[in-house]
Amino acid sequence: MKKCLHIFLFFIVFPTILNAQYKQRNSFKNKRHEVNFGLGFSNCLTDVGGNRNKASINIKKTNFTANFSHLYQIQNKIAFRTSLTYAKVSGDDSYSSVYSKKNKALNFNTTISELSGILEFTITTLKNKNTYKSKNKRRKNIANKDRLGFGSYIFVGLGSFYYNPMGINKFLDSEGNNVGDGQKYSLRELHTEGQGFVGGPEQFSKQATGKKYSTYNDFAICVPIGFGIKKPFHSNGGIKLEASYRFTNTDYLDDVSSKYYDREKLRIEMNQAFNEELAQSAYIMSGTSTGSVNLTNTEPAEARGEKKGNDSYIFLTLSVYKTITNKSYKDK
Repeated sequence: MKKCLHIFLFFIVFPTILNAQYKQRNSFKNKRHEVNFGLGFSNCLTDVGGNRNKASINIKKTNFTANFSHLYQIQNKIAFRTSLTYAKVSGDDSYSSVYSKKNKALNFNTTISELSGILEFTITTLKNKNTYKSKNKRRKNIANKDRLGFGSYIFVGLGSFYYNPMGINKFLDSEGNNVGDGQKYSLRELHTEGQGFVGGPEQFSKQATGKKYSTYNDFAICVPIGFGIKKPFHSNGGIKLEASYRFTNTDYLDDVSSKYYDREKLRIEMNQAFNEELAQSAYIMSGTSTGSVNLTNTEPAEARGEKKGNDSYIFLTLSVYKTITNKSYKDK
């Protein structure tokens, strides 16, 4: 009799358990697609601004970011996300408490348009094992339901972004008076560190690039990493809070990387290579001391930026998400 009972349990109960586990493992197939829209804050770690000689975050220069993404669930705990992000980052030496930085009066701001592909790995799933009693209007128990708890995940990816650093002329004289006219300039085209000219950064020389008057590109590569938590409001949607860090392959997000270039020489060379208007703008925005603007630590060949390490930027985003049910999928 006991043997028959064991056989019954094996053929009836065991397949039921296996079927339940199969459905749980493959439940993601019913909701493979997810769309997200988020808003949040952005900041950066560059050579401009901050309160140390090294790159550091300046809270006062926190900006905004907006994001749209589509997520495809590959496996139960692995997903691929295509993400489009628009953000603004900026830095300003006038906010720094370090005298050598404040004295340079360098500043920048740029928008970032980023397209990235991201792998997302689930750490904890959305539902926990706690249950609660669902009650009717008469306060009678109807059924047990799972509580919708918090989920968490980490991610890593690869992307590309467009940037165009701009700067405002607000330089100081030797007595600390503002002698800038407040005009805004596009910095890349001004070759502010002598990019592409003799004596400028080696990576932009004609020998290195094969081109005359080369400067840094409009596009750069980024590597997003980060983590997030998600809270569903119901089975098909909820909110996410996500923190991410972007490594980049450029040190010119802020137009500052190497050494000061002699701005009188820069004006002559820019005039010969381009035109007088760009030459005058480069003369102003290079920030190199000469003539009436006699700033300390800004002489030609002195450090304008920190050559070690590239620039980076960070996001903190709150987003809403919506999963799309696959009506054609049926549990087997």
